[in-house]
Amino acid sequence: MRTSVLAIAILCCLPLAAQNRMATDFEMQQMERQLAQKRDFRSQLAGRLNLGDLRIARNEPALARAEYAKALELAQKDRLDARKDSSFTRYASDTAYAGFAAAKLGDRAQAFALLEEALRYTSDDPKTWNLYAGAMALLRESRKAVSAARNAVYIGGEPLDLAVYRYTLASALLDVNERSEAETLLAKIVSDLRSPAFDDLKKSIAKKEAFEIYSTASGDESTYLSLLNRAQLRLGALHETRGDVAKARATFRTVLDARSDDAMALAAMARLSAGEERERYYAEAFAANPFSTTLIAQYRKETHPADAKTRGVQLALDQMARGEYRAAQTTLDALLAKFPHNDVLRSLRREVETARNDASNELRRVMTSWERLSPDERVALDQRTFTAVAAFQATHANGQTVIEAGTVDGVPFRFSEPTAFNGTFTDRARLAFHILGVTQQNGADALLLEPLKLEALP
Repeated sequence: MRTSVLAIAILCCLPLAAQNRMATDFEMQQMERQLAQKRDFRSQLAGRLNLGDLRIARNEPALARAEYAKALELAQKDRLDARKDSSFTRYASDTAYAGFAAAKLGDRAQAFALLEEALRYTSDDPKTWNLYAGAMALLRESRKAVSAARNAVYIGGEPLDLAVYRYTLASALLDVNERSEAETLLAKIVSDLRSPAFDDLKKSIAKKEAFEIYSTASGDESTYLSLLNRAQLRLGALHETRGDVAKARATFRTVLDARSDDAMALAAMARLSAGEERERYYAEAFAANPFSTTLIAQYRKETHPADAKTRGVQLALDQMARGEYRAAQTTLDALLAKFPHNDVLRSLRREVETARNDASNELRRVMTSWERLSPDERVALDQRTFTAVAAFQATHANGQTVIEAGTVDGVPFRFSEPTAFNGTFTDRARLAFHILGVTQQNGADALLLEPLKLEALP
């Protein structure tokens, strides 16, 4: 087992009581247990860096920064202790880790200073060059990352270490759009890791039923699992970009065979699928990591079944797409109560608030300016179908619901006559309608609507 921490650049990252266990939950529990039980420097450092990256995966940057700051503090303290003990190899290693943690915090000046200091003592150490490359990638110094990673690969090391250095180089090459060499490196990594040379390690992993994926891996088994997972994800993405859908699906499927709740692979399979299969993959991807901005953006570009039984963030997105802003607000508020530090939820909540106000304001503008609308504007309104959550008092008979008036997005409305809808609706439902004009309700203005469809809310 290796005793050093191998920093593996995180690809992208990835998250609800109402949903299944998130993919990051187990790793977070493991890291918290490690921090409580193992007090040595490397276990503490790896735990803090991993927790920070897992928080980033869940779009909780404030909590992530707190973990990175603790990692930097640990590394700084240990490097000073090493210097006092005249242990210069340990001092150089700790200094490199401190530089990497500083890069995680976005502190360019401190990261550069620490990493250059580390290289003064260990310029022939591939692990230091690998950390340097990872830090440069974090600071968006892509060309420096490529050069540092090439140094690590050139110096080399044991087979698993060398595979890590090659992965860092492939990632840096992708950042500068040198895809051909990156794909060659990734394919070699995957091929090597699946070769008989690692059979003993694979047997040990299988015996322990290990599956955890970390961005900062310590130990052969953790490094092997994390590296194979990351390399295959990158390779699958390259196949997809090149338009080789069959090869991309096969690669992502291999990822899921090893880790069925890998959020990135599930999102990719959703992109590459259609119909019910696509919706199943989306549901699984949101269960694994509902706070992924990439997944959310991808999902919102597509049309989804109106009767989908979604939950959590996915439900809020569906509600927003249908114009059910009040319902989406309620869904997001419940999630924010559980995840108050989540930036994705905050962003969606602000968007819903703006959209809700805009929708309500648009209906109010139509109502207050009806007499001033031009003929062309009225024709445009006649052709437009609105959908909103309607609140109403209804009567029920013979399996039907009779409605005459109510509010849509807080704006009063009435129908030209009481209208019966099949089904039993209580006091709120989704209403599709045309605007016919403005009328009076209880002595005040109200929109005169032509109802098109009434559907129960999820």
